[in-house]
Amino acid sequence: MKYYYFSKYFAGIYRLSKTRINHKISDLDVRATQSDLLMFIFEHPNMQQKHIAQEMAVDPSLLVRDLKKLVSMGLVLRKPDPSDRRGKLIELSSNGYTMAEKLSEEMSLFWNNIFNTTSNINAEKFEKNLQMLYQALQEDENRQ
Repeated sequence: MKYYYFSKYFAGIYRLSKTRINHKISDLDVRATQSDLLMFIFEHPNMQQKHIAQEMAVDPSLLVRDLKKLVSMGLVLRKPDPSDRRGKLIELSSNGYTMAEKLSEEMSLFWNNIFNTTSNINAEKFEKNLQMLYQALQEDENRQ
């Protein structure tokens, strides 16, 4: 098996799914990385900015750029972390929460449709395998 194809497939799946989902959410006026960030914050409220960058495996300066945009759009709030004055806690505003719910619905519809039309892939097992791979990569990154 040629494992180097995995990167090709992961990148292609990401790009193709984002293109399709972005088309569905074009009225929400957010880019792909911003929608990823909104969904992450939706699932992990009040996380420090630096931890979001680590967990999402994104460059902190790029995260700051997207956070500033989302703050200016009134979707995200940044507040000082009471336990660490240098850190900023990130949470969704009420408008951000509403948008994240819409994004979640569109993404669920998209992926449900994919798995319903691809009957030989078990979605639960696939998700579990992806989760294990992601955790292994994160652990490897933390050891570096």
